[in-house]
Amino acid sequence: MSHTPNLQLNNGRLLPSIGLGTWQGEPGEVERAVGEAIKVGYRHFDCAPVYMNEDAIGHVLKQAIDGGQISHDQLFITTKLPLFANKPELVRKAFDVSLKALQTGYIDLYLVHLPISLNRDQVAVQGMKSPFERPPNPATFFDKADHVGIWKELEKLVDEGLVKSIGLSNFNEKQIQNVIDNARIKPANLQVECHPYLPQNELLAFTKKNNIVLTAYSPLGSPQVTAVHRTGGKVLLQDPVLKKIAERHGKSVAQVLLHWQIQRGVGVLPKSVKRERLEENFSSLSFNLSTEDINEINDLGKEPLRYVDFDVWRDSPDFPF
Repeated sequence: MSHTPNLQLNNGRLLPSIGLGTWQGEPGEVERAVGEAIKVGYRHFDCAPVYMNEDAIGHVLKQAIDGGQISHDQLFITTKLPLFANKPELVRKAFDVSLKALQTGYIDLYLVHLPISLNRDQVAVQGMKSPFERPPNPATFFDKADHVGIWKELEKLVDEGLVKSIGLSNFNEKQIQNVIDNARIKPANLQVECHPYLPQNELLAFTKKNNIVLTAYSPLGSPQVTAVHRTGGKVLLQDPVLKKIAERHGKSVAQVLLHWQIQRGVGVLPKSVKRERLEENFSSLSFNLSTEDINEINDLGKEPLRYVDFDVWRDSPDFPF
């Protein structure tokens, strides 16, 4: 079994540098993926209510623990506060739903998924098929989020021992600074889209300055989302520069991408449901990138490309991008 390094959070706890992303994992599919990932050696699993699969993941985790395949303290479970619960008074109820689904007794890392707050009732009122489309009337669909009030509720979860670490996701620098300035417990982690087309260099420098570990979702790009079509079909895994570097080392493009991030001190959350890909991604540190390799990869970010742009919610007063 391969081993990956840990990233130390500002409270001393350790975050495995490679985790399994579970976004877009159908219940049956994600159960198989999590089960296989545990066998490969993954211990960090990134979850969220909006992924609609926390129950399935919790079932697999409980089976693995009850069967002696893994101990509870070897796991690192991340989940997130959903957009519909981005109000201080709704935090605890939303958290309890995730905790019950995941069956872990506590959560290692709880993140505010987005700085945006949505009014659930307005989906039906405005005749929308789902909240993942642009609302006809943004003024009543979006609420102004109280980030500081929400954060204080997360701090209470830490005080009660229900959460070990807390952090943010998809927040911009100004929004993060507002939380830091008003926090009793500082954010330990920031999760954002990050890859060579969107290297987040300024944000990474900001998080390092504030002792916050940055974790990259979509570290291999997200060609399945609509943004890729708006950019002429630019697919990260097919980039000729990356292919050349991968060929030089006899590795896959995915391994090159993950290695580059971890070498920068960034955690990664690749998604896969295939055993061979899980193993490949998990062994991404089995070689070394040269200075030339790194410089070539860094040059790819001169024209930033965001795959997961949340464009349908751009009318929110808290839209981060």
